Amino acid sequence: MKNFKITLKRPFKQRGASLIEALAFIIIALLVVAGGVAMWKMTSSGAQENSAINQIMAVQTSYRGLYTNQNSYGTGDITSIGVSSGAFPSDLKVSGTTVTNGWSGSVVITGATTSFTISWANVPSSSCTKIASIKSDWQAVSINGTAQTIPVTPAAAATACNAANNTIVFQSA
Repeated sequence: MKNFKITLKRPFKQRGASLIEALAFIIIALLVVAGGVAMWKMTSSGAQENSAINQIMAVQTSYRGLYTNQNSYGTGDITSIGVSSGAFPSDLKVSGTTVTNGWSGSVVITGATTSFTISWANVPSSSCTKIASIKSDWQAVSINGTAQTIPVTPAAAATACNAANNTIVFQSA
């Protein structure tokens, strides 16, 4: 009997990735990038909120210091006095007598004889609640023209911060 030798060809070895694998890799990479961007935005937003809170408190302290030996803050816009005396933190944008916050909103200081107000405009709704409810010895706080009970609770602030861009006014003695 004759021996037959059967040789089998080795199966084809795949090299590289298939189209499905490549597509899966691209989708996973996009998800990772999107997650990173979302995380960066959250971190950036939180830093901007903290910066705004520090700026508001610094402005309050500076104006109190400017008027320590005075009987009155006067009446009307006293922003320019703070600009000329360096009362605003260096991370606020100052151009002439105009002061702008990190959201490109105006910052206006108004004297009201025995008190003054700090108006902080263009605050996004995502940051408004945290900023409006900062603890200090405010005499009054209003959000979008609506007076708030002092201290402003996060729940009350969340209800009042109902615009895409909000204005918060803090009154201090």
